Amino acid sequence: MSEASKRSIKEILSLSKLERLIMDYFIKHISAGEIIAILDLKEDVKKRIKQGETDLVSEPEDAIIVREIQITLAMLVKKGFLEYRNGVYRLADWIINTVKNKKGSLYPGIPKSLQDLID
Repeated sequence: MSEASKRSIKEILSLSKLERLIMDYFIKHISAGEIIAILDLKEDVKKRIKQGETDLVSEPEDAIIVREIQITLAMLVKKGFLEYRNGVYRLADWIINTVKNKKGSLYPGIPKSLQDLID
């Protein structure tokens, strides 16, 4: 049995708030170009900060938000949740397989409940 097949979608629950926000984005979109993903995520972080979630990033400045998103994306790649190739981030194959098994298809662009994927 491969290492990836032993992984569980429940691992996402142990991630930081910013890591979970990024994983929710990629579970919805499956893959995205680096620039688009960072811009989308920056706007989502800014919106959440305005709604009172001040613990996502260390400072609410655009440059800091972008830097922390970039660092977090790199960490998610290192942890095996995302893959990065030729300027594109995408879900790791083991998560793609989980989504397909639970939902029947990937349904890019449609939000998917993490709880539904865990159950």
